[in-house]
Amino acid sequence: MHAAIRIGAPAALRSASFALASLLFVWLWSDYRDYWLDDAFITFRYSRNLGAGFGAVYNLGERVEGYTSFLWMLLAGLPLRLAAGSSGLAAIKLFSLIASLWILYRVWTFPSPTGSVRRFWVLVLATQPVFILNCGDGMETPLFMVLMLECTLAFQRDPDRQSGTRVGLFAAAMVLTRPESLPLLIALPALMVFAHRGETGRRQDIRDWMRAFLLAGLIPVLCHEVWRWSYYGYPLPNTYYAKATGAQLVRLADGARDVGRFLFDNPWRAPVAIWIALGLAGLGSHRLMSRANPRVVRFTLVLWLMLIFRLGFDLWSGSDTMGRHRFLAPLLVPLMILADEGTRGMWRGTGRVAVVALMVLSLYFNVTGHWNHEASAGRYRAGLKAAHMALGDWLREKYPADTVLAIGDAGAVPYFSELTTIDLWGLNEAKIARMPGEYGQKKSMPDYVFGREPGVVVLWNRLPFLDGEKGRVFGGRVLDSQLAAHPDFARDYRFVREFVFRRHAPQIPGYYLDVFTRK
Repeated sequence: MHAAIRIGAPAALRSASFALASLLFVWLWSDYRDYWLDDAFITFRYSRNLGAGFGAVYNLGERVEGYTSFLWMLLAGLPLRLAAGSSGLAAIKLFSLIASLWILYRVWTFPSPTGSVRRFWVLVLATQPVFILNCGDGMETPLFMVLMLECTLAFQRDPDRQSGTRVGLFAAAMVLTRPESLPLLIALPALMVFAHRGETGRRQDIRDWMRAFLLAGLIPVLCHEVWRWSYYGYPLPNTYYAKATGAQLVRLADGARDVGRFLFDNPWRAPVAIWIALGLAGLGSHRLMSRANPRVVRFTLVLWLMLIFRLGFDLWSGSDTMGRHRFLAPLLVPLMILADEGTRGMWRGTGRVAVVALMVLSLYFNVTGHWNHEASAGRYRAGLKAAHMALGDWLREKYPADTVLAIGDAGAVPYFSELTTIDLWGLNEAKIARMPGEYGQKKSMPDYVFGREPGVVVLWNRLPFLDGEKGRVFGGRVLDSQLAAHPDFARDYRFVREFVFRRHAPQIPGYYLDVFTRK
């Protein structure tokens, strides 16, 4: 009887883990139900214009590819076309929730090469603060993780024409969602050949898989590239030309700092669950690879490929500028699957006690870390509403529709104002993106901006614009200071109003959006 109880306990935990994980995730995710990252509104502006029949453009009549995800831009266009205002945004948020729950289900049912399994480390994934945050910020991350999981699942099947087609289609969809996925079109076939090396009876199956993969993977990507070049006039997204500046070593150092924060210096709680998962993933991978079975090799290496691929891109790109670990969040999915394999190898004798203790510890740090971070996310949400969204609504009500706006925060303000916008960073401005100089430090940018005579210029400040002790402060960033120092600015523009995202405090810089109108 006691033996039956011992055997039934983990089985019951595995059976109930998805339901419990879903409940925990929805409970924690609800803290982000009205949370948006400012960058998300860049893509939504393209989506809204596409749904309205103006094309995939940021400003009407200007063909510039400033969004980061083609598929996410297409998908977001449907709800923004069918439902106006906040209803369309609510539909996008609901899609992100459904996609996130699908990720949890797929992780829970992800097959083991040693037999079918119900994975209980889905509980750790469902409560991981970085995972929850990136499933609730309005960006393309949930869609990308769904496609990554489906591609990895399709790769588990024995090689044949149908399997190659499925893997190729999902890999192509990953490329169209995140362009840096392009190397997977080479890495996945190489991994398939490596896994089945020496199997002479599989050569024809591998050839069939390879042909099907190349057709399904390359044709959609090539068609999209032809469309991009003909529609926008350039072979790469405009964001590449704007951001890919400076030495690679500098970007590598920035990426290394981001990875360090992700692993060791997480600002809201020590990432204990990630440390434990990495240890268990290594243990489980060592146990699996010792079998030297092609199916086991496929399973283990493709999960590590997806994990290392995300880590490598974060290092190469210098990380995302918002500090939300958006590029690293997808690696949590394969990491938790591999960690579950490690716990399966430990589930015997006293190892069961260790597994339960590690899981409880992971859940504790995850949940308390989420609460700590939700507090800072709440401040960001309130600031975005009080500054960016409020400024956008104010501009739409106060200024004519043909007014030209110049601003660096080119997300929520342009989205809600609906004004033609000059993006000072150049992400949505082809001419600024291709100017010589570092990202955000283009010397010829002010001449171009004032040459277009914008009706409104918005500068970002660390201190209040009207400060009795310090006097007037112009520009908290290099590009804002460049504009403020230009002779046309003092001559042609006057201060109108200040919107406060975050007030200045000791050792904490403020965040102010200062509005200047043309005299």
